[in-house]
Amino acid sequence: MKYINWIILFSATLSFNGCLRTYYPAVYHSSAPVLVSETNNSLDVSSKYLGTDFTTAMGSYENESVQLMRINFLLVNTQDHTNFNLEGFGYTGNYRVSGLDAIYDGDKSLFGIGVNARINLNFKFNKVKIGMGLNLGGGIEFGEYYQFRKDAENAHRISHENNLLFILFYGTPMISYEFSESTILSLQASAGFPGVISPSLILNHHNISYWVCWLPDKYSDNYYGVRLTMGVMIGLQDLHLNF
Repeated sequence: MKYINWIILFSATLSFNGCLRTYYPAVYHSSAPVLVSETNNSLDVSSKYLGTDFTTAMGSYENESVQLMRINFLLVNTQDHTNFNLEGFGYTGNYRVSGLDAIYDGDKSLFGIGVNARINLNFKFNKVKIGMGLNLGGGIEFGEYYQFRKDAENAHRISHENNLLFILFYGTPMISYEFSESTILSLQASAGFPGVISPSLILNHHNISYWVCWLPDKYSDNYYGVRLTMGVMIGLQDLHLNF
């Protein structure tokens, strides 16, 4: 009984103090972009990719959700023991706020742009390649969701975190298997921001990369778990586009 009384007192104290929510840029709910490596066995290959991916994910709090569509352009360089990706991207989407206040609840549209630089060091053992990558990037996010974060913070309904700018930083161990000179299957597991944890499976076949990232949630019965991302990237040399 004493233990139950302590819980009630502790809960009442939290309610009195007003435990405020914190909302971060919606891009942090997306999956970490994957590293693209060429299938060609040449020691030095450079190319360009154009890609898109879609993410559906749980939001920060109960009954909240996020949907994001991203378009990216990559410069890819693959060498014997290194892979380098330089990426520019833009995205749009929606964040559904729930359970905060009737004034602020509802769908908030958003837009963002940014850049990423990724480098991977790897070692090859016959057809198996093992490596470790690092990503550093950033960008800006704006729209109704940003305005909500700003207005709600000014009204002292959420804690202070309403910057336009965001930073992306994560590490990525990876392993890949070369089925042929035109087909590579790889597994990457990124840790950092965005996504916190992003386990991804990537198939690169004839300079087209298909990838999926799924983070399950054993406490939820939805089909996408914590987060589901599906994407594709196409080598522009196959489309005969030069820019």
